Amino acid sequence: MRFKQASRPHILHIELTAMIDVIFLLIIFFMTTAQFVQRSRAEVELPQESGQDERPTETPPFVINVLADGSNPYIVGDGRAMNLDILLDLVDREITRLAREENRSPDAMEITIRADRRGMSRAINELASELRDRGVTHWRLAVEETN
Repeated sequence: MRFKQASRPHILHIELTAMIDVIFLLIIFFMTTAQFVQRSRAEVELPQESGQDERPTETPPFVINVLADGSNPYIVGDGRAMNLDILLDLVDREITRLAREENRSPDAMEITIRADRRGMSRAINELASELRDRGVTHWRLAVEETN
């Protein structure tokens, strides 16, 4: 003899633990990347010019901060002040990486220089001369836009 089973409504149980874990990981990721962006920007007073709109690039630029003091005027990435020789070693490594991994020439390297307007132009001139000697002929100087 067959008995009919009473039909019970099926309740769908959604497991939220995995979704909450993913949300927390995303929050941690965005907080960490925001800290890296802040570290790559030193506190400098940019020159005031009309400037141009920044065109989007496929690769992020190599940002060099030039401080007003003359002892170790350059900052790249982690916030440590360095002299020109150490900075040029970093540029050489980046040029080598571009050539090896992306098969690009030094001229294709995206460089943005953020120079303090209170500083001496000697640091920028020395840097521009050394970059030209390494084959980097195009770089940008960041400015604060005036209206």
